[in-house]
Amino acid sequence: MNRVKNFSINKKRNGFVPVIIGTAVFLFLIFTLNIFVTPIRNGFFALSSPIQKTFWTAGESSSLFLGSIFNGGAIAKENANLKNENQKLLAQIASLQSIESGSQALNDMSASCQNTGLKYVMAGVIGLDESDILSINKGSADGILEGMPVLNQQHVLFGKIFKVYKNFSKIILVSNKNSVINVKIQQAAPTGNPDDPVVPEIDGVVKGSGGLTAYLDLIPISSAINPGDILVTSAIEKSFPKDLLVGKIIQKQKNDQKPFQQAQISLFLNVKTTDNLFVITNYKQTN
Repeated sequence: MNRVKNFSINKKRNGFVPVIIGTAVFLFLIFTLNIFVTPIRNGFFALSSPIQKTFWTAGESSSLFLGSIFNGGAIAKENANLKNENQKLLAQIASLQSIESGSQALNDMSASCQNTGLKYVMAGVIGLDESDILSINKGSADGILEGMPVLNQQHVLFGKIFKVYKNFSKIILVSNKNSVINVKIQQAAPTGNPDDPVVPEIDGVVKGSGGLTAYLDLIPISSAINPGDILVTSAIEKSFPKDLLVGKIIQKQKNDQKPFQQAQISLFLNVKTTDNLFVITNYKQTN
């Protein structure tokens, strides 16, 4: 009986030994880790920092790349908005320049017509077709009628009104193939000296040949014409006021077998650079 009791006591004592040893080892490890935790962490970060930096840099690049993709739509929209704003500013500048140009043209025309008694309506050019027909933005509502002369502020003849609508009209240019205008040729003195007597004027006809071009015809074969001679509307022309600028001679074409000579001319009208024209509304009444 005593043997059984002693065995039980020894067994309990033996059971405490592993617990005590385990506890001691655990405490020792905790103590050791507390001592070496900073060097261990430092070594770990020292070894892993290049890897972390690589992954971080890659992550930043990926973030920027993905951000550029996701923000691409916003950037494109912003660029489109900037482009639209730029176009609006350009349109405003063009509009202001057009207004300024129109005001200057109006002032020039008003000054030149003060002593002639001619009345006019300023109109904007809105189109040109292949038949040398020009459209303007004024019509019957503005007092425009068929047959009225059309010129610019420098008194360069463009043509006459041939079709009228309520708010716009069409002009048959002097270059139109159906256009025939009586002109006179203003020649310089033979020597070029302004004190020399002026050479008598020569009459002729400007005929349109299409494509914004024309030629001079029906010049007497005996008349001496030269390149540079200026063509203006004649007093015998009933459709237009006299002395409107038409063009100048470039090259004469003379054939002694024909009663008349011709000449290539350069028209003064320039549709591409013209924004405003003037329709003379009372010429027939003053003619």
